[in-house]
Amino acid sequence: MAGRRAREEEPTVPAAPLHPREGERLASLRSYRVLDTGADAALDALAAATARLLDAPTATISLVDEDRQWFASTRDLSAVLGYETPQTSRDVSFCAWTVAQERTLVVPDARTDARFADNAMVTGPEQVRAYAGAPIIGRDGLPLGALCVMDREARDFAEADVQALSALATSVAELLELRRLDAAAGLGSRHVLDESHALRAGIDAQELVVHYQPVVDLPTGRWEGVEALVRWEHPQRGLLAPAAFLPVAEASGLIVPLGRQVLTLACTQVALWRDTPPTGGGAGGGARDLHVAVNLSGRQLGEPDVVDVITDALLVSGLPAQALTLELTETSLAGTGAQVDAALAAIRARGVRLALDDFGTGYASYAYLQRFQPDVVKIDRCFVAALGRSERDDLLTSSLIGLGLQLGCGVVAEGVETPEQARMLADLGVTTAQGYLFSPPRTAQALGARLVAP
Repeated sequence: MAGRRAREEEPTVPAAPLHPREGERLASLRSYRVLDTGADAALDALAAATARLLDAPTATISLVDEDRQWFASTRDLSAVLGYETPQTSRDVSFCAWTVAQERTLVVPDARTDARFADNAMVTGPEQVRAYAGAPIIGRDGLPLGALCVMDREARDFAEADVQALSALATSVAELLELRRLDAAAGLGSRHVLDESHALRAGIDAQELVVHYQPVVDLPTGRWEGVEALVRWEHPQRGLLAPAAFLPVAEASGLIVPLGRQVLTLACTQVALWRDTPPTGGGAGGGARDLHVAVNLSGRQLGEPDVVDVITDALLVSGLPAQALTLELTETSLAGTGAQVDAALAAIRARGVRLALDDFGTGYASYAYLQRFQPDVVKIDRCFVAALGRSERDDLLTSSLIGLGLQLGCGVVAEGVETPEQARMLADLGVTTAQGYLFSPPRTAQALGARLVAP
């Protein structure tokens, strides 16, 4: 654990290293919104049960923040260790070491451990000699803190004790999950914690793959670009569509590393296609001028380094900025403020195009057109499917298309499935479309063969 307060003239103690994904970890911790909240009887009871099970004077649930650790359970802290406040400095935190290594940390005798021998918790009135802590892994697979026990006597911890501590740390994570404000955000009874841990493992194992659907010039049939669509090659369940895992990715915050990975993969693949000469006038007439559209979630857009992430993807891949279009939905833009406006301006200044996806399905389409001035609007498939159904449906679709064209935006129609839909869209002035009429989303290998082969 950490010293009760900074002490003057105390020896310098080694500080715990930062977690390899410290920025993501801190964002995950804060998304739970439990820091600096009141006492929690359930968490206190779980900590007390942990102390009894491991026969230790005290146990606590410690959440490791940027420069402090905050105790989500405070039972016995004052009586046993003399804590006057529910937090201590991170600099001398035992639990920070547990978080950094992301596995159980056992210290049988802190006085003989170079990391802790001069720690204020060891040399001061707390007189901590033994420590065991198990990481509390949140829904996105990152450690939030630790469930730990402390003793004033040096002692060994049996393997059964360590296993029990790890199991109880999982229970802590489940309790925190129940208290998370967005725990029931459209996910029903899904096992979010288990699913998010599996998804984190899948991202780290590079099981996420990108399929591509052509964006077609209607007058010529030429493939102008592709939209990047993520899939998960699940080792047990096979190829999963986005609906099977993106809700959990959004809820857990994993959409940020997932989106970063997809962006880099898509930019790299399209840059490769652009550099590959056609071998005889392929379906797309060659890929020299191919562009790619990649979805950007609201969570990604709110990250402080979003502009750097996009810039890095372009630099690493070698893709020209003008060949990248970032698709934003009206939902992802809802509730955003000046920070997002500045990020979008910086992205556009780099030459990247912005598209408003699912246009017409939100509650403030016109307001977003005025505020963000997108380069492209994408007419949602529901309006394409309604063409020819009634005069009212045709008028609504034609009005959306006309508005985009009059504002000087490129207009792309999504979900085109029949030649009749393509003809009606062309009559309304749409020149660019995508859908199963032209091609379903395909793997890079399958689509690339059509791009460069006769």
